[in-house]
Amino acid sequence: MDTDQETELRAMASDLVLDWHNEIGAKGLDRATKADYEHLIEAAAVVADESGECLTRWVSVGKRSGMSWADIGKILGISRQAAQQRFAPPKMFLGVGRVGTEEDDLLVRTGMNAFNEVTVLEEEGRNGNELVGAAPLKLFFAPRGAKWENRRVTTARTRAVIAEYEDNGWTHALTWYPFVYFSRKG
Repeated sequence: MDTDQETELRAMASDLVLDWHNEIGAKGLDRATKADYEHLIEAAAVVADESGECLTRWVSVGKRSGMSWADIGKILGISRQAAQQRFAPPKMFLGVGRVGTEEDDLLVRTGMNAFNEVTVLEEEGRNGNELVGAAPLKLFFAPRGAKWENRRVTTARTRAVIAEYEDNGWTHALTWYPFVYFSRKG
């Protein structure tokens, strides 16, 4: 990103807070009150929290797409080690709470990334395996013996998409922003 793009993006983020403040009917800052500044501080805090979450999510997607910690560190202006310490997910199995299966009983597909997951989801579904979880570069499937449909959806409207899919008979397997994963018996 060049300097002009960065400056424009920073201005847009700053304007977002002020625009929200003005949209809720607050008066301009030339006659701002303590309450106005309290609202602006609260809004800026929400934007900062969401920006941090967004950065974490996109770093996760970058890693799953094959970027190295050195690549990510270079982009952020920090070392490889600092990037890994800050963004590496804990060594844990994600998204399996709804399945009463031990991790050892699951089929684990490794080398997963944003580019090959869809193909693997479809292949494992045809083989009778239900998607039940994920970890960095891995997908976990439970053998079910019947055909399954496993699907990945890219969305920023996570709650709405989950509700829509569940209304159509899908089970929400897990969310790993910006992807939401579903499965259903085929």
